[in-house]
Order: sequence, then structure tokens, then C-alpha cells
Amino acid sequence: MMDLSSAHDAGARRLLHPDPSVKRSFEELANNLLALGERPLRVAVTGPERGAGCSSVCLGISAALAGMGRRAAVVDCNLRDPDLHQMLGEPNFLGLTTALESGRALENYGFEVLPGLLVIPTGPVPASPSTLLESERFVEAVRGLGEGRDLVLLDAPVAGTLLGSPMLAGGFDGVLLVVHASRTSKNTAREVTEDLLDAGVNLLGVVLNGSPAGTA
Repeated sequence: MMDLSSAHDAGARRLLHPDPSVKRSFEELANNLLALGERPLRVAVTGPERGAGCSSVCLGISAALAGMGRRAAVVDCNLRDPDLHQMLGEPNFLGLTTALESGRALENYGFEVLPGLLVIPTGPVPASPSTLLESERFVEAVRGLGEGRDLVLLDAPVAGTLLGSPMLAGGFDGVLLVVHASRTSKNTAREVTEDLLDAGVNLLGVVLNGSPAGTA
């Protein structure tokens, strides 16, 4: 388990240019993912509940990679309740849904927040968002985005929703679970971890977010 205690309540822009302690934590996590050996690596990032900090962890890891001279991308897959664009103060007129409907590459609908770091918002939310995420177009679009990049992070819905989405849960290289020290109970964290493992998900690791500095 990786502890990101210093990232508690850090704003999105701070995550792109973090304090040294936060930077070291995200660099360690980024290096752990790179050590898995897959290139490109495509990872769905989820949590037991909203507010665990999945979007922040996605930005922190990808910013750390960009700082190492690597290339990364973050895709907001929260089609029912998108907020990654709001965190960054960007519009959501175009994004994942636009790319899937047009058939064009995902990278055409994102914005570069750092050299080497592309963020793709959801775009306009459709009436039946789950249909898009279960399409082969979605899988192919994400795989295409990985070309020329070391890591693609999918800012995914909460774990319960992810488990109902075979494409998100098992269509890529693995899942990273984010739990929050003050918002996620130990029982909930354990139950969600067991649910993911029981479902056959390739659980790459667990990130502890929001704990008091200096504790695990």
C-alpha cells in the first residue's frame, strides 16, 4: 500500500507542481507502475466511494511521469458525474464521448496540462453512458491513445460501478484502488478489495490518500 498523506486536499494545480514530499510520493508510485514492465500500461483508477481522491491520484502520478520526461494521459471515465475538467478549470465541450461518436483519435479531444501530460475530459454526457464504456470503440480508443505513451490512467467510476463494467474492470492492464484515510472505513476498504479480487480483477495495488502526515 502506498501512502499519499501529504496529498490530502491538494488542489489540482498543486498536484501538477507539488511540494517535494508529495512529489516524491507520486514519483515512487509512478516508478512502481513502470516497474511492472508493460508498455504502454493502461490502468483504471477507482475507489470505494466518491471523494477518495482518484482524480487527484491520476493527476499526481501522470504529472510525476511527465516530470521524468515520460508521456502520460488521463481519461475521465466518470460519465455520470464528471469533474476532472472542473478541477483543472477547463471546459467539457469535447472529450471522450466526442471521440467515440466521431471515430477520431482520443488525443484530438484533450488538452496538455504539462509537456507530456494529456488530459481528456468526458465530453458531453450521453443519456446512456454505460453503453459507450462497454463498446469496442472505447477499448480501441484507449489502446490507440497508449501508442507513444508510457501510461494511460482511466479516472474510473467507483468500484461498485466499475465491477459492473467488464471493459473497465478487465479490458485493460489492471486496476489501482484508492482509499481515503478519513472517508473510507477499514471494513469498506477490505470488502472492496475482496470484491475486486473475487471478480478476477488484476489489482495492481492500493493507494492510501488523505492520512495525517507522518502516519501510514
